[in-house]
Amino acid sequence: VFQCDGQYIPLPSLQGIAVLNIPSYAGGTNFWGGTKEDDIFGAPSFDDKILEVVAVFGSMQMAVSRVIKLQHHRIAQCRSVKITILGDEGVPVQVDGEAWIQPPGVIKIVHKNRAQMLTRDRAFENTLKSWEDKLKYEKYDACKPAFRPHLYPQQSVDLATEEEVTLVQQCAQAAEELITRICEAAKTHSLLEQELAHAVNACSHALNKTHTKFPESLTRNTAIEIACNVKALNNETESLLVARVPLQLDSPHEELLSNALHNVEVELRKLAEIPWLYHILQPNDEEEHSLEYAKRHSRSTMFRIVPKFKKEKAQRHKTSPQPVQKWGTDEVAAWLDLLSLGEYKEIFIRHDIRGSELLHLERRDLKDLGITKVGHMKRILQGIKELGKNTPMFDV
Repeated sequence: VFQCDGQYIPLPSLQGIAVLNIPSYAGGTNFWGGTKEDDIFGAPSFDDKILEVVAVFGSMQMAVSRVIKLQHHRIAQCRSVKITILGDEGVPVQVDGEAWIQPPGVIKIVHKNRAQMLTRDRAFENTLKSWEDKLKYEKYDACKPAFRPHLYPQQSVDLATEEEVTLVQQCAQAAEELITRICEAAKTHSLLEQELAHAVNACSHALNKTHTKFPESLTRNTAIEIACNVKALNNETESLLVARVPLQLDSPHEELLSNALHNVEVELRKLAEIPWLYHILQPNDEEEHSLEYAKRHSRSTMFRIVPKFKKEKAQRHKTSPQPVQKWGTDEVAAWLDLLSLGEYKEIFIRHDIRGSELLHLERRDLKDLGITKVGHMKRILQGIKELGKNTPMFDV
């Protein structure tokens, strides 16, 4: 039961509630929307003596909370909060990093006093770091005037030119579009969230530095950070789509994600024409070998993203003309190969798992077989689910 200033408030379907007295969370994250005042809520502030109560819908929301147009929900603004925990089980509670299980009872949160807080001066820190970098290079250059490192650290403290700023902004826009498409596809395909959450977070944080009041003040040091993070996100996404697993996405998601990834690659090639970014953005021998190997062994020159159900149908015809219930161990092994999980073929063959048994496997059965990786279990269960959907009724 949830109350704000004595008023009962119905809650939506959510996983948690955050009560804040500052306009940000977890190092600057604003996961409930904008920072401006509207018809219902006032602008979040740290000195208005008002608590901000917001909903947390899940880990996906928290992981990509810096992405624009993220789902958010502000519950209330009030001076006191009362939460009544009913039932026999406790709920997890965390205050300033300390977490525990709170048994059933009543939790009261009241804005009582204000204290002086220390804040970081980002502008001063950046200026000081640039000055220190310049001193380090001048001292180093005095000892070895003929040596020039690949990344040209003396240029990192200089401002980018107008043309270079334009190229960086275009690359940032393409990366933001790619992040948006990844988030949309991840809502129905959890593997994308598991594999790309870290890269999306790091890239989003770097891209925030392009949204400044004075774009012409973009330093080469910041541009290098943006380029490195965009390149990392591009490589991880491409590696996942090309080499690791055959994803099953709806046609709109497939086309939008592929187009967004292609646009990022185009913009990165443009950035690589900038001399001081060339050594960062050019692919090294290991990257070229791994991606080339993946593309040679993929089933087409396109990414292995195929429309949902079309791929399953093609796999069934290619694997065996028989219904799934009549599959033998060889057909089941071939199906595992199509899921890029061939390392489990011997386990399935040793336990004589045929098509009829395959359709009835559950999570606990996979654990009994020795499959412990969560991602692999999800892919097998999703594949079984798709097989069941495409099985004719008269064969059941």
